[in-house]
Amino acid sequence: MTTAYWRAAQGVPAFPRRLPRRSLSILLAAIGVMAIAGCQTPRLEVRQVDLAIENVTVIDPATRRVLPDHSVYVSGKAIVAVLPARNRRQFKGKSVIDGTSHYLIPGLMDMHFHLFLPEPAPPSLNLLLANGVTGIREMSSDCWSIAGAVEGCVDDYRQLQSKIKAGDIAGPELLALTSTMVMGPTRLTLPPTAPSYVTPATEAEARTLLRYLATRGTDLIKTHDSIPTAAFRALMEEANLRGMKVGGHIPFAAGSLGATQMGYRSIEHARDLLYDCSRYGSEFRRREAAFADRVADAQRPPALERLRRTVAEFDPSLCQNLLKAVAATGAYYDPTHGTREMEARADEPAYRNDPTRKYILAERNDRWEADLNETAALPTEQRQALRGFFLHGLRITGLTHRAGIPIMAGTDASDTMIVPGFSLHNELRLLRAAGLSNMEVLRSATAVPAAYLNRSNELGGISAGKEADLVLLRHDPLRDIHNTSSIQTVIANGIVYSRTDLDVLLKEVERLAAASRRRESVRP
Repeated sequence: MTTAYWRAAQGVPAFPRRLPRRSLSILLAAIGVMAIAGCQTPRLEVRQVDLAIENVTVIDPATRRVLPDHSVYVSGKAIVAVLPARNRRQFKGKSVIDGTSHYLIPGLMDMHFHLFLPEPAPPSLNLLLANGVTGIREMSSDCWSIAGAVEGCVDDYRQLQSKIKAGDIAGPELLALTSTMVMGPTRLTLPPTAPSYVTPATEAEARTLLRYLATRGTDLIKTHDSIPTAAFRALMEEANLRGMKVGGHIPFAAGSLGATQMGYRSIEHARDLLYDCSRYGSEFRRREAAFADRVADAQRPPALERLRRTVAEFDPSLCQNLLKAVAATGAYYDPTHGTREMEARADEPAYRNDPTRKYILAERNDRWEADLNETAALPTEQRQALRGFFLHGLRITGLTHRAGIPIMAGTDASDTMIVPGFSLHNELRLLRAAGLSNMEVLRSATAVPAAYLNRSNELGGISAGKEADLVLLRHDPLRDIHNTSSIQTVIANGIVYSRTDLDVLLKEVERLAAASRRRESVRP
């Protein structure tokens, strides 16, 4: 069968065996153009950025993703791209950091910190940056000016906040400012000229106080557990009407669930949830609330009883139901385990001789030493109870996390033995001991605080559009959470701090602390 016959039989058009000369020329020209085009790679426009961190393993707690062999590009104070390293031709960095065999995490946040202005701020700020802490929630950022205080007021913190943001002072971002502690009449003695509503005892006083605090412009109203029952209820109602956050120490009568159902946003310290997970909790709160309400003959429970019975009468079923209900309110938990650890270990020489105390100014170190001595001198049974309470707190944090309550990492620095910056890494280790995975521990100091602050679009992760607050680590924190301390470079507020720069910050604080000790030694 001829080819022509077969084509006809199959319905295939019969093509001429030869193309006309003109058609052949056109076809050859077209083939030539396509061949040339095929040999040329489309030209990519290269974008110049301020900083390129190349060939690094990116750990993004916001998405829980781990991205090996990636590059991160930064312009100004923002991340502009996170790409596989093979795509590096798209960007060119004015400065380049080789991240080979290193790990990049977001800057860490300490969500319970005290600068205690007017004390010198630079030592704490240096220690924070040197430890990769690029943001703090300042938890005592105002004074009782209506009671005559003139130092450490919110304007002082705002001024510091502005100077850090402008780059005039090196330091982490002050993410949130908090009122001075609101206490009940049983815990704070006022000067004669101070209005009584500073320590509210009634609903009317609480509402008046809240209206005053609203004028101060802080981001959180911080409460003490001693606020009387009616006053706390009114304070929460007024705060909710004004859209103001409230957190801190939960007033005794409310309890963890009652307070969070009223809109309480963050539970601070490993105490309240421990009480409310115990059958002893209701009795403890009833007796403490009676004292706060100034009921005649009301007596506070002894410390040893509180510690022992809280642990001994732990009720797993009660605790599970409580934590599930608290989780439904959307509240956050900031356990600050380091403060309980101090109480548990005050008599241990290895703990007391922490080498990072060399960074603490003499006057504060002296106060720490007195506190350690007082705690270590407690009767043996009370020291044992403090250890049990600390360990039980870790257990409750693990249960809290599994119940779905977001855990934030905070330290309560500069309380006794809570060295700024260094203490956050210790807190992360304690959260790991409580049962959180290494990724969840990282989230407690990054993505979770960002969510609490309603700033997840800017903070807590590593992706285009987020702030370029970053920490480059020599070792993998997902393999061992201790590796969060293996810091090679910190990027904060648009400034790159090399390991040498970070060591200079530490040396300056060490110098200031040594000078303060010399001054202390020559005082009459």
